[in-house]
Amino acid sequence: MNFERWHALHSLYADYAAALDARDLARWPDFFTDDGRYKLQSRENFDRGLPLAMLAFESKAMLKDRVFGAAETIYHDPYHQRHVVGVPRVLSEGADGLRCEASYVVIRTKRDGLPEILSVGRTLDRIVDTPQGLRFAERCVVFDNDLVPNSIVDPI
Repeated sequence: MNFERWHALHSLYADYAAALDARDLARWPDFFTDDGRYKLQSRENFDRGLPLAMLAFESKAMLKDRVFGAAETIYHDPYHQRHVVGVPRVLSEGADGLRCEASYVVIRTKRDGLPEILSVGRTLDRIVDTPQGLRFAERCVVFDNDLVPNSIVDPI
């Protein structure tokens, strides 16, 4: 992998986190291909090969629907998120794209409270070239913690 491709990969991860940290949810679907998949799943279910996930979307249209719901219809106490993302590790590169893994920590801060860890885990991604640059074709967010808040509003 040459430097330009490596830089594009790192930029994809950094820009994704920055958009979510800024709560620029309208940009979130644009990090995916039209048929891009996003899944938020517990480590236990992932390790056992069980399909149950907290969130599962199978297209950019479904991601846009989630953005509308998060921005317009879901009521929740306001909070800020901060993503700390590890350096993506390229597991393989082939005709179906890059297979990558990265560790993450998401910290949530409510205006009247101290920061708390919202989620810790890893992402397992398939990334492909598009005319717009690298995009996620598949993103499986596997969280390590068994306990999660009663609702996840914004994507991780």
